[in-house]
Amino acid sequence: MGVRTGTSRSAALAVATLWGALAALAGPVVLAGPLTAPAAAEVAAEVPAATSGAELPARRTQAQGAEPSFSPALRRIRVVDHNIEKRSAAMSRALTAARKTGAEVILLQEVCWWQADQLRRRHPTWTVAYKPERERDKCMRGSSRDSGLLGVRRQVGNVAIWTGGSVGLPTTHTFTTQRVKSDRTGLACVSWTTIVRHRACSVHLISPTGRRELIVRTKQAREVRRITGPWVGKQDLVVLGGDFNAEPQRATMNHLYRFDGVGRFREATKQRLGGPDCRCRQVTGDGRRAKVDYIFFSANRTTARGFRSLRVVKTSSDHHLLIGWADMDVTERS
Repeated sequence: MGVRTGTSRSAALAVATLWGALAALAGPVVLAGPLTAPAAAEVAAEVPAATSGAELPARRTQAQGAEPSFSPALRRIRVVDHNIEKRSAAMSRALTAARKTGAEVILLQEVCWWQADQLRRRHPTWTVAYKPERERDKCMRGSSRDSGLLGVRRQVGNVAIWTGGSVGLPTTHTFTTQRVKSDRTGLACVSWTTIVRHRACSVHLISPTGRRELIVRTKQAREVRRITGPWVGKQDLVVLGGDFNAEPQRATMNHLYRFDGVGRFREATKQRLGGPDCRCRQVTGDGRRAKVDYIFFSANRTTARGFRSLRVVKTSSDHHLLIGWADMDVTERS
């Protein structure tokens, strides 16, 4: 009986000791009031900051003595480009292609003023930029009261569209170098922000009819680089498409291509974005049986992990319809 009593007393003593230890541990944590500023600073200094799961692998890699890895966020940018040659059927085909592919950018050239007006009225949820460049009799039409325009006009030009909303910013840019004084060749652009600033521009360089036109066209390509250069320098994502009236290996195109040139763009072709552009020949128009139409993406946002693609479709225009896309880096940069 005495043994049992001694055992009970020992067990009770052990339990009391355990409770005392737990109370001692809990004492500093359970506070009667809020932390004072010095006390809060001491606690914050002792407790490590919470980290996201994405940061942990990089920290482990650094602990192992290797450089942390970086994986950019990629976003697929879909584009439809077409020189419609003032044909409404060709424009309708481009709009249908954009709807089926989910393209957020539509770039058109040789668009009559009334066709551009029609686009704005029929698609109020789009951002539409129109850049009249010259006059053509094929665009002559009497204005309707609904259009808000008076008289007969003959303007033809370029259109850039962002289909993602009506809150984008339309802008136009006129080149300082023109074939004749009455021309207003330049860029029709739209811009918007989705994580990063996006800009999409439509261009139509002058047609080749002689040595002087070749010189002017090359100067205009240089102006494209001059206008878009600051945007790329600010890390904007820039899309450029249109009728350049020059084949890939021509000196004019040196001002566009990032590789094998002095430009800032990568072409939409069937290959990875990481490798150099081939500047390959491809028929994009029935009239000249040559490649003169392009879709470009700014090189500052391309990555070796991304893919790009280009499909060429015949329409009623003398130029083919281009459907292209590229996986672009949309990581925020300071």
